Amino acid sequence: MSPEIERILQQTLDRIENALQTDITPEELSRAAGFSHYHFCRIFKAATGLSVMRYITLRRLAHALYSISCGQEKTEAALAYGFDSYAGFYKAFRRAYGASPTEHLRSHRAAFPARVNLKERGENMEKHIIEQALAHWGLEGAAAQAVRYPNTGNLSGSTFSVAEGYVLKASRGLGSMQRQAVLQKVLHAHGLAAQVVPTLDGRDTACAEGWECLLMERLPGEALRAELLLREPAMGRMVGEGLARLHTALKECDPLLCSRECFADTLRGWALPKLREAEGDRWQWAETWLEGFAALEKELPVQIIHRDPNPDNLLAAEGRITGFLDLELSCIAPRIFDLAYAATGVLSVAFGQAGDGEAFAELARAIWSGYHAASPLAPEERRALPDMVIAIQLICVAAFTGTDRFARLAATNRQMLELILANEEKLREPIA
Repeated sequence: MSPEIERILQQTLDRIENALQTDITPEELSRAAGFSHYHFCRIFKAATGLSVMRYITLRRLAHALYSISCGQEKTEAALAYGFDSYAGFYKAFRRAYGASPTEHLRSHRAAFPARVNLKERGENMEKHIIEQALAHWGLEGAAAQAVRYPNTGNLSGSTFSVAEGYVLKASRGLGSMQRQAVLQKVLHAHGLAAQVVPTLDGRDTACAEGWECLLMERLPGEALRAELLLREPAMGRMVGEGLARLHTALKECDPLLCSRECFADTLRGWALPKLREAEGDRWQWAETWLEGFAALEKELPVQIIHRDPNPDNLLAAEGRITGFLDLELSCIAPRIFDLAYAATGVLSVAFGQAGDGEAFAELARAIWSGYHAASPLAPEERRALPDMVIAIQLICVAAFTGTDRFARLAATNRQMLELILANEEKLREPIA
């Protein structure tokens, strides 16, 4: 796609976003774009994977759902976003989401529908590539549906529920799925990850048009709900105990599988310079703090860690963690990173939903206490936990700063950092 066509299509997407509560047609959009109706529809589908009207309908559904989740009456939200009646909205929603709005909101959080930016969009695995991949397992024609994450409401572009009992995961980074397969086999032996399903020719992974694919059995249990964890922070002990079991199992994996990550280096070499460039002296305090954190990090024991234990990647049943999903980011790093990230991951998706400040500090300390009871933390690890929380949050703020797509996340993560710093004393209290 040429830069000029991309620019015109981005203007079209922006025009659609601004007109979701009014009448808008493909003919009107094609005239504004300066193309024939046929040519416009063709390049629009090539860029988005959807017809113009399908795209508009999905955006209207997402905005109406978000309004309903914020308390707007259902019929009022449906009418506001261009549906003739609630019945029409309901039918369209069921076709798109596979459930009623009420059922969906019972099991998924409605994310704010951020504007689509063609330059910042992530790659999605297309239907014909999914079918090519599944053929390696003899599953041609099997139904495959993109996974929707319960806590954020976001739809994955690279993880799919397949048939009755499988999950297909794919990555553009060749080798990452093979590494995940090796880690998963070790964790499966400990009852902490899904079983890897071999291809018809006995391999762990298969490739399809540049995507590396891994098929696994579906794990029992449900993803942890962030709002529930903040309302009942004592449940954090269960998370900590589960992470202790995970780290014990990961010690059996060959450390050569993963690369080493130093978070002080990430902060010094990328995150803080980016924040300074964006806002100057506002981050001067972090320079002094980083000196102490860098010295602390050098003292911490390291091993292979999960690296992304957010609540959507932790499954639980009957008061126990039953498994971990998505080991794609696993690396060698201080094990307390997972303990700190498990707490900030909950806060990031439930921010503003359930108490936040004191509840977050209580949840974090419950996670750390549960871990410490199952796998004792060294004194330097206990001392460094609050600083690791701050380090993670600084990196998140830097990652989301300066992009249209993540503008809301950048603002939320700044507020989270302020909340964490306001509750730093509570985080530094000794853990049991």
